[in-house]
Amino acid sequence: MRGLWIAPLLAAGIVVVPSAEAGAAAGCGRYVPSDFDGDGKADLAVGAPYTAVGGQVRAGAVGVRYGAGGTAWLNGPPRRLGAFGASLATGDFDGDRCADLAVGAPGATGAGEVRVFLGSSGGLRPGPVLKLGGRDHLGISVAAGDLDRDGDAEIVAGAPGKGLVVVYGLRRHGLGGMKRIKAGTGRAGKRRAGTDGFGTVVAVGDLDDDGRPEIAIGLPGDGFRGQGSVTVVDPLTGKGRNISQAGRTHGSPERGDRFGSALAVGDFDKDGRADLAVGVPGEAVGDEDRDWGHGAVHVFYGPKLREKHNMIFRRGVHRADLFGSALAAGDLDGDHVTDLAVGIPGIGRAEILHGRRGKALARPRLLGSGLGLTAQFGLALAVRRGTLYVGAPGANGFGGAVIAFTGGSRGALPLDGRGLTGYAIT
Repeated sequence: MRGLWIAPLLAAGIVVVPSAEAGAAAGCGRYVPSDFDGDGKADLAVGAPYTAVGGQVRAGAVGVRYGAGGTAWLNGPPRRLGAFGASLATGDFDGDRCADLAVGAPGATGAGEVRVFLGSSGGLRPGPVLKLGGRDHLGISVAAGDLDRDGDAEIVAGAPGKGLVVVYGLRRHGLGGMKRIKAGTGRAGKRRAGTDGFGTVVAVGDLDDDGRPEIAIGLPGDGFRGQGSVTVVDPLTGKGRNISQAGRTHGSPERGDRFGSALAVGDFDKDGRADLAVGVPGEAVGDEDRDWGHGAVHVFYGPKLREKHNMIFRRGVHRADLFGSALAAGDLDGDHVTDLAVGIPGIGRAEILHGRRGKALARPRLLGSGLGLTAQFGLALAVRRGTLYVGAPGANGFGGAVIAFTGGSRGALPLDGRGLTGYAIT
């Protein structure tokens, strides 16, 4: 365990967080997802990876919006092009029943890291820093889940520069040790290349209904022409299975499809089993192999991970819609069935596809922001307690923004646009 140093940047509006050596804070009475301060209210973390900190451009920061009100801004040691906040995940990593926060900082120069902030009754405090070394881009994606059922969550982090996904804390208390999942897992006999993007996207869920979560790994650049694929891995056995449009799926692999660019796990048909939604933002509607970027979404139903219905397109598609660039799962209409939110940043929209018991996802509710096409509204999504949060990192001159949708209401979060605010949300 190594303490995290937080730059003294009060003048710049960055909150100073005490070092880990200040002593462990009290735990929380009951675990609530994303409740970083133990007050029973879910909090929200928002990445702003282009924030300048301490004179270092694009060092990155994370805004934490607390459920009781108020915002704190976190950052690591200012590192030029560090991109702190490019990815986020939450879980109880130390077993104290407080939600903790993992922050990816993949770094434009390649040496990435994941910085952990531990929740407590007094709020977030610095925790361990996870690294690999070299040009790995570790932290370009992060996810969390109790993969070994030992009572605390593990961190799953993508390192596409090394063709790896790394699991921290497996079969151990806390985040000690690491297990490396290699790009060839589940892909015997298939061509592998550094451009596959193995680990660019990760998600966690019990996809085979065995009582233990698996890891879904996106490889959006897989194939000679970027058709893309997804590998689902059991982290304990190391066994994997690769899914792509070249298999028994609707559609066919085409140039620039980028199948696996976004992933979400949820029970969309209310059968008690987790399903996997896969974004294909480069998909061309029709049979044309033209890299037009209309976009599509596949849903693979557990536990066999087979499609039951056609892949989903946006009605009235246009070139470069990029439908499926982001996905998020959660109950957004209060019917106790998981819905699927889909980002369409090419036109600055998002759609909500409604889950239905025993049926395909229902046709959508379309959401907009009025921020303009350059806002990239829909590039990031998160669902918390019936509210959909949509990132618009290009808004306000690329300062960024986050819009919250609850029922029929819409409102912007009171967060500073510091540099692609809304690029990641959890």
